Amino acid sequence: MTIRLSGGPELLALLDQLPKNLERNIIRGGLRAGAKVIQQQARANVPVETGQLRRAIGIGTRTEGARLSSYVKLRGPGSYLGPFIEYGVSPHLIKVAEEARPIRNTRRGPRRLSMGTINKMVARGSLVIGGNFVGPMVHHPGHAPKPFLRPALDQKAQEAVAAMGAYIAQRFQIGDLRAPTLSVDTEE
Repeated sequence: MTIRLSGGPELLALLDQLPKNLERNIIRGGLRAGAKVIQQQARANVPVETGQLRRAIGIGTRTEGARLSSYVKLRGPGSYLGPFIEYGVSPHLIKVAEEARPIRNTRRGPRRLSMGTINKMVARGSLVIGGNFVGPMVHHPGHAPKPFLRPALDQKAQEAVAAMGAYIAQRFQIGDLRAPTLSVDTEE
């Protein structure tokens, strides 16, 4: 997808007439307004169980020299869940950490654990799922991806640019100077 912005050169020429700190603040606010649109769509797209992942979707801005950018990012409690939901999980084994598993070496080598030993492991860190003891290892079947961040950008890119333009136009009205109207043309 290609996004073309019309009105951009006029806006840049107008911003050159402003003090640099005012220009940066207006552009930064506009970028945040556009990112907010994407953030709200991502929150609407996310599958909800506890709401922790939904609350972890945040926005921010970044400055690299003269270049400003905004982003939608996962941060805080629950953010670790994002990549697992967005990209899915392939089937895998989950096991208790090695240091939590007792090692029984005999003169004949490592001894197989008896049922009594396995039951003792419950207190030392065996896996318990849904209140049921499942032993020192379990097979996780994985799950399909449920993207929520990438589709949010695809769904709301035009609206985000429009929100950015509206914010800049609203903030930038000094006398006869007015910000040009920004519009977006997409090509696929």
